[in-house]
Amino acid sequence: IALGEALGELGQNDAAIEEFKLALKSEPKSVPALDGLAKALIAQKRYSAAIAYLKDGPSDPALQDDLAVAYSSNGDVAEAVKLLAGLVQQNPTSADRHARLGIAYTQQSQFRQAVDEFREALTLDPSNDVTRLSYVKALIILAEFQAALPEIQSYFRRKPGDFDALYLMGVVDRGLGDYVAAEPLLKQAEALNPNHYDTRYNLGFVLAKLGRPQDALLHLEKAVQLNPASSEARFQLAAVLRSSGQEQRARQELEAFQQKKQQSVKENVAGTKVNQANEYFQAGEYQRAADVYREALVEDPGNPRTYYDLALTLDRLGKTAEEREALQTAIRLDSSLARAHNQLGFLSMQAGQEAEAEKGLKEAIALDPGYAEAQNNLGVLYGQQGKNKEAEELFREATENSPEYTQAFINLGLILAGESRFSEAEQAIRSALKISADNSQALTVLAMVLTRLERTAEGIGYFKKVIELEPKSSGAHLNLGIAYADEFNLEGALAEFSEAVKLDPNSAPAHYNKGRVLLDLRRDQDAKPELETAVHLDPQYAEPWYLLGLIEKSAGNAAAAVQALQKSGALDPKNPDTLFVLGQELLHTGDRPGAIAQWRKVTEINPEHGEALYNLSRQLAQSDPEESKRLQSRFETLQTQKQLMDRSQTLGNFALASAAAHDWPEAISQLKEGIQVCGSCTALGQLHKDLGLIYLHSGDTKNGLQELGEAKKLTPADPDIDKAIRIAQAAQR
Repeated sequence: IALGEALGELGQNDAAIEEFKLALKSEPKSVPALDGLAKALIAQKRYSAAIAYLKDGPSDPALQDDLAVAYSSNGDVAEAVKLLAGLVQQNPTSADRHARLGIAYTQQSQFRQAVDEFREALTLDPSNDVTRLSYVKALIILAEFQAALPEIQSYFRRKPGDFDALYLMGVVDRGLGDYVAAEPLLKQAEALNPNHYDTRYNLGFVLAKLGRPQDALLHLEKAVQLNPASSEARFQLAAVLRSSGQEQRARQELEAFQQKKQQSVKENVAGTKVNQANEYFQAGEYQRAADVYREALVEDPGNPRTYYDLALTLDRLGKTAEEREALQTAIRLDSSLARAHNQLGFLSMQAGQEAEAEKGLKEAIALDPGYAEAQNNLGVLYGQQGKNKEAEELFREATENSPEYTQAFINLGLILAGESRFSEAEQAIRSALKISADNSQALTVLAMVLTRLERTAEGIGYFKKVIELEPKSSGAHLNLGIAYADEFNLEGALAEFSEAVKLDPNSAPAHYNKGRVLLDLRRDQDAKPELETAVHLDPQYAEPWYLLGLIEKSAGNAAAAVQALQKSGALDPKNPDTLFVLGQELLHTGDRPGAIAQWRKVTEINPEHGEALYNLSRQLAQSDPEESKRLQSRFETLQTQKQLMDRSQTLGNFALASAAAHDWPEAISQLKEGIQVCGSCTALGQLHKDLGLIYLHSGDTKNGLQELGEAKKLTPADPDIDKAIRIAQAAQR
């Protein structure tokens, strides 16, 4: 805590925040740590984050004051007033709280209530000149100059050279009609701050009242220069010009005054139209909203916020080019509009313009350091670029700055899951579900994470819940089917994939997965049309081409298998499984050089692919005996490293590779041969176990359970066997 406070005093708020967070880990309700953390976050304009930490914190006066400041600074003045009013009621003798409440009332333009609070604060603490000045300013706004007079006189007597003393004393005298007394005071204030609009305007007004138009002219012209939008200054300037005989200039200023009035009327009309457009937008009538926003911009073409609102509406209408143009106009009119920078960055990200997207999103965050949506969007961009560490930091900041931001928690969970940090991912996704219990995306991600944590039954429950929420979602049925397949419930998987195809006949993944599970169930002829449909819908889909190759291989159609496998290999040239099987089929068609070429590619991609090394060694024995020996040596070294000391174990290893490649018949054949060769060798239990698991994955539950039973007799302490038996029996039921 002490280090955090010291860092905060040095302005190193990022480091201070980390220290206060560390303190809160050991003592979550520490008032000094929460106070320091809140002040550091407020200093960074991360008001939502400060509110999140404070609103559930202890009811400590310091923390309540911090919370009020955070609410007020975040634009939630009503909440700040409510909180401060409660604090004043709890402690009516606190001058500071009355003063804070008064300031909050001024932010709501409730000046009568503000005056009452400032008066009470001064009664409790007459020495507080900051409150006194706030009190005087509120009284001036209410035109209660007589009440303001003794307060500003008291301040002026003590600080006669202070700008506020001179300026406010002059304004009060002017309000009371004492122009002679006001003039020297305002002149002294103007000398201290020549670019203060109100001083220039009031001094010009006073000089005009004193019959000195030439002197007044100088200050009123400066006032108009400082604030061109001021209609009051232009009106007074026109009056002074007329009185000094400058009729043409007076008419020009009056015309400008009238234009400002007309512009004000137009802005009011535009404001009414914007309100109507907002209602259309909320009702989902986006075209009507866009039309009315455009009408508002005809009346008030310089309003950046209206351009931003129009852009959001055009986004809903899918008019991206027009949306981009509206956002660029909004930024040109007001470069500090963080939301426009964020939306423009988001558009660039969608268009694949990564540099422009990063620039826009960073600008949004620089303008508003607590802007959670921009942080989330930049995190998504970094995630797409593989910058997972930076993405994680941004998602965490987004969730901290906006604790109710469901999507940021989901994205954090996705990044963590992508790094295999599944327990942390689960925590992030459950945080999302606390906010939005029926969020289908969060439920889906949680289900996937749970399956990776080997809590598949629990994950399946969440997949089912997604289907309850979205029964017509093809993707939801697809996800449940994949989970069923992982649990050896191939019939259940087939039912879900079939439903996915029914709901979305144009989904290539749905047809592919249905074909895959039919292939696992040895229903090759039923699988084939599904896989053919998948590649028809998506000709660049490598996986179904591979499975079509396996079907042709199983049917003994080597030429057709080669054709399908070559298509798969062309689409996914780094897949060793495809290239290995392609080599086998090329050899069956008599293309020995082609087979050798494919297996060479396999060993380049995966130098530890034992079966490819073995096959190459055999095929090169006559044509290149030296290379054959080198390959055989590599193969034997690999076998030694894997402790595969006999042929049965080698066959078992080959079988696992075949299973990984989804070539179940080859895997089963190799394992059966391995068991036969093994006899009663030490690897027999493992071979039965692997054969049992492969039977289960290929849909043969009966033989799978039989082989697992044999494995259990030989290795009764293997927990994986018990688990597989339980899952298979559950799938049977």
